[in-house]
Amino acid sequence: MKQVVLCIVMALSIHSVIAQKTSPSLRLKAYQRSYISGVAPTPVVEIGGKETSTIPASQEPTYYIYLLANKVPYLKIERVWIKNQLYLATIAKVNQKPVVLDNGKRKDTLVKYTDEMVWQVKITGKDHTGITPKKDIEDQVKANELVLRLVDQNDHVFTRTAKQITVLEAEKGQ
Repeated sequence: MKQVVLCIVMALSIHSVIAQKTSPSLRLKAYQRSYISGVAPTPVVEIGGKETSTIPASQEPTYYIYLLANKVPYLKIERVWIKNQLYLATIAKVNQKPVVLDNGKRKDTLVKYTDEMVWQVKITGKDHTGITPKKDIEDQVKANELVLRLVDQNDHVFTRTAKQITVLEAEKGQ
């Protein structure tokens, strides 16, 4: 009888260890890459022979933002602030791991292979609605280059920040 009780106790303890839930986690990886035009700026000659130099138009850098999620099967973007500006964005699961970005002769590994779920946040443009950050995250927006506000399927709100976005080598154009 003691052996039966001992077996039941051991089985229950093993089951409780296996059944323990790990807490959900989200890790943020953020990169930016600029584009360098291959065309040199040329001076403009106005009527009367006056010559003025042109400043090449600066382009917004391309942002590569990834979330490594453990125990978070669904995410929705609520807000994205990059360098104190509000942006519009979409989010999608990444199926191919590792995430590698071709950079001419070499490749940059943005996300190494992992068993965790990987989400990519794609910036679609600036948000011109004039929405300002709520008081609870206003300080985070001022102190960090990137602030993500996300919601899961149970309406749990996640805020992830990046003090500094990693700058990748610029891509050269023709």
